[in-house]
Amino acid sequence: MTDKKPEPENANATPELESLRAEVKHLTEELAKAREAHPRNMGDTVEEFRETAEDFAEGLSEKAQEGWDELQEQISKNPVQSALVAFGLGFVLSRLLSR
Repeated sequence: MTDKKPEPENANATPELESLRAEVKHLTEELAKAREAHPRNMGDTVEEFRETAEDFAEGLSEKAQEGWDELQEQISKNPVQSALVAFGLGFVLSRLLSR
């Protein structure tokens, strides 16, 4: 008779478990580093966001002013047509909103 010990069912899983443990440990360390760095970088991120928002608002304001200037120019070139278009739009909107 041989006294051979039965092989555990999870013997093949051990290398995989060790790999997963190492990966979890690595991710935990990286998360801790990110958590430490986050408060310091938050001020920079907020400042960058503020600058981007200001640039966007400035560009939007310039586009709106250009559109308004163009509209005024078209009205001064064609006052009768502009008045008729404005009347027509007002009439259509009043009919739509009265329903």
